[in-house]
Amino acid sequence: MIGLPRRRRRMLAAGAAGAVALGAAWAGASAVPPASAADVPVDDRVIVYYQKQFTDGYAEYISPAPLLHEGTGVDVVNLAAIHMNADVLNLNDLEPGSPLFDRMWADLAELQANGIAVVGMVGGAMNSSWENLEDDYDTQYPRLRDFVAEHGLDGVDLDVETGTDIAVVESVIADLESDFGPDFLITLSPVTAGLMGRDNLSGLDYDELYRRSGASIDWFNTQFYCGWGDPTAANYDAIARYQATRGAGIPASKIVLAVLTNPENCDEGWVPLDELTASFDVMRTAHPDFGGVAGWEYFNSLPGGEEEPWRWAAVMREALDRPVPTPTPNSTPTPTPTASPITPTATPVATPSAGELAATGSNGAAGFSVAAAAAAATAVGALAVGVTLTVRRRLRRAPR
Repeated sequence: MIGLPRRRRRMLAAGAAGAVALGAAWAGASAVPPASAADVPVDDRVIVYYQKQFTDGYAEYISPAPLLHEGTGVDVVNLAAIHMNADVLNLNDLEPGSPLFDRMWADLAELQANGIAVVGMVGGAMNSSWENLEDDYDTQYPRLRDFVAEHGLDGVDLDVETGTDIAVVESVIADLESDFGPDFLITLSPVTAGLMGRDNLSGLDYDELYRRSGASIDWFNTQFYCGWGDPTAANYDAIARYQATRGAGIPASKIVLAVLTNPENCDEGWVPLDELTASFDVMRTAHPDFGGVAGWEYFNSLPGGEEEPWRWAAVMREALDRPVPTPTPNSTPTPTPTASPITPTATPVATPSAGELAATGSNGAAGFSVAAAAAAATAVGALAVGVTLTVRRRLRRAPR
């Protein structure tokens, strides 16, 4: 596979080793050996969410090991979901120490030992994790800390999808960095509206959070699905431009495009893989530090489906490793196919001047409109597209 050299930033072995030592002191637990070579790119990352570990109840185990053995080039596996229940921490519906997870922990340790970071996702939809952290932080945070240390995780992904005080999220970020060091990965998973300064699932002001804690946040796995905007070049550009001109200044290197890996995983937001990968060229031309792509979720990822879910990561890696096309003078490129923007049901969005955003909506709906990817259009030759990025609450969401 021919591609540009991949820029890398951090080596996580020291941080994970520190976590093991801390875990032994805190919980007296025998920790899984940490990653010995995990390093994560500064951009063009490939991230896989690994939530479903079993099919047919608990009869058949879904292994993440092919992500390594098939040479996919995946960078991060997000293990989901850590549920902070009132009385116990669970991984989905089971205690993390359940014998059912023995093979999974061994597989994840093998990934880590071969340079793939393993991050634990806290929260998600339809659980009380953040409510419990807010109500009893002094009990809940130590449980999270001990879990991370015992299993030698390389980081934590904070998926806040319920109304939460910003101070609680700040405390988790600060305490994780204090306990595990600056090389420990800390990421968040907002919906697109959160990075556009609008109402979102958590109610958090992500601009303010980034101003206060941005130095400790590695990136945002931004959800471009379930009614929050399709994963198109124009919609990504809308967020990047908002952040560059009106927001807290989150760089494109920290804005990861989180997408559906299968249309069955949510009722809105699926874009066929050929269209998705074609749009990467536009995004990477406009934003050379493009943060990368994250897939929700692993077990049924296309094109391989449940038989070969690892193939999605390989397709993404190949697309992100190819050189960005160099524009030729006087050429007329073919516009990249894009999914239709979501049409608002409230007051129509006014057409702004280039680079401006207009918001409209009612009852919690928010709409955004931009002149799509102006910089990208200039770079690739003659592409000029107008698109509306509309984000609105969905009553039905993919479980996370």
